[in-house]
Amino acid sequence: MTRSDCIVVGGGIAGLTAAVYLAKAGTKTLLLEKNAHCGGLMNSFTREGFHFEGGARALVNSGLVGPMMEELGIDQRFLPNPVSLGIEDRLFRVKGEESLDEYAHVLKDLYPESVAEIDALFHEIAEVIKDLKVLYGIDNPLFSKAPRNLAMLPGMLKWLGQFVHTMFRIQKLSIPMEHFFQGFMTNQALIDVFSQHFFRGTPAFFTLSYFALYNDYQYPEGGMGAFTRRIAEKIEAFGGTIRTSTEVVRVLPGQQVLEDAQGTQYGYEHLIWAADLKRLYSSIDAGDLPPGARAAVRQEQERVLAGKGAESVFTFYLALDEPVEVLSSIPTGHLFYTPSRKGLGSRAKADLRAMLDNWKSTTREHVHAWVRDFCALNTFEISIPAMRDPSLAPEGKTGLIISLLMEYELFEKAAADGWYQELKEHCENAIIEVFSRTLLPSLRDKILFRFSASPLTLARIDGSSEGAIVGWSFEHPLPVPSSMLQMNKSVQTSIPHVFKAGQWSFSPAGGPTAIMTGRLAAKMAGKRG
Repeated sequence: MTRSDCIVVGGGIAGLTAAVYLAKAGTKTLLLEKNAHCGGLMNSFTREGFHFEGGARALVNSGLVGPMMEELGIDQRFLPNPVSLGIEDRLFRVKGEESLDEYAHVLKDLYPESVAEIDALFHEIAEVIKDLKVLYGIDNPLFSKAPRNLAMLPGMLKWLGQFVHTMFRIQKLSIPMEHFFQGFMTNQALIDVFSQHFFRGTPAFFTLSYFALYNDYQYPEGGMGAFTRRIAEKIEAFGGTIRTSTEVVRVLPGQQVLEDAQGTQYGYEHLIWAADLKRLYSSIDAGDLPPGARAAVRQEQERVLAGKGAESVFTFYLALDEPVEVLSSIPTGHLFYTPSRKGLGSRAKADLRAMLDNWKSTTREHVHAWVRDFCALNTFEISIPAMRDPSLAPEGKTGLIISLLMEYELFEKAAADGWYQELKEHCENAIIEVFSRTLLPSLRDKILFRFSASPLTLARIDGSSEGAIVGWSFEHPLPVPSSMLQMNKSVQTSIPHVFKAGQWSFSPAGGPTAIMTGRLAAKMAGKRG
């Protein structure tokens, strides 16, 4: 049995961040990843010369990534990642705050009966943008190398006062976006079109902030996987060890030992769990802990295992026999597009729930019809890697990634009944139908090959409960902290010598949260060591 100062389980961005800082500090660090490569939901892959993203389509800097790369000495070039928005035939590129007026104008043209509501909505967005300037007004202190001196103190104190005020507003806007919008908007189609590409129950602040965050997106040269590979390389350069294709199946906290699927055991002084949190609490054997610690662990275990992951994503990958320049209807390589101003409304969600609750009496034809309507009215995220980095597709051809939010349970039930592949193909055909009559009329005739990833694919490959890509559902009790003032607490567990990091440690979650919790867990494990 090997023994390490710190073992990190999970090679996504949180685990990589934790491991690289531990290794940099001289800690004997071992990173265990169940897949053949690290990256988690920030990975890339190629098929027949086409580059695709397996998870996140771009990276939000959020005052973290730049300072982190500098501090670690990682040479990774980032390319511009301009974002576009579109409803029906109205598409425009987001160019900073000045695009707010353009977006408002588009919505007023589409919903002339709701001008006052639109003005109220954009007033709220403008206020949140002011808050974000405070929140990200300086590089995150965890990563910044900027020297500290007394001359900076007045400015820091002023910023701190603004920061506290901003935290108060964030907490005030932590209510579900649906409730917030219904407080001053009555046009359900307008509410849907603005909010339906967010996860159900997303806090209002998070939703309203996204217009500003679009300008903070960047794209690693070579794709998202290039970014995570650079960090993995740095871990080994600092003396850390990475073992891939190693799935942890048992945790013995009393002995401070892990066991993998092959029966190999690993001893640790400290453990950072940066993988699915349910996996930790379903594999833990707390029997040899003292009674008080054992009771605390079991209480936490019950809370975590009762939690539910957020909605997942259906992703459609297409290789097109067409140069990227021909896709002139798409303004940029990253687009959020809604093909219909009608919006999903409450009926689509109610119909899905009714189908799932009465599955035995639900026919395949009923599901197929629901999928067609769902795709026709939904919002899609579209990514074209070669539009940002031309080397990511064969010359004269284009790779296209189209995704939308989907319910894990739908695919789970279809799989149990033996028609999972049929459902996937029907989703693909419904998406082709939508885009052939809207943005890409020639799409059907230009497809060289196609394939898709369902929520079940994400659950299988990434080991993510319910195939979730942002951790816990906002519609169920959260088993982890959700206030930014509790970020430090988010990496702590009741298990002795064990910390947690990543999308399951804090809510709401995303790339910046994963990086932040990974860094915090490394700092705490390092101090305890």
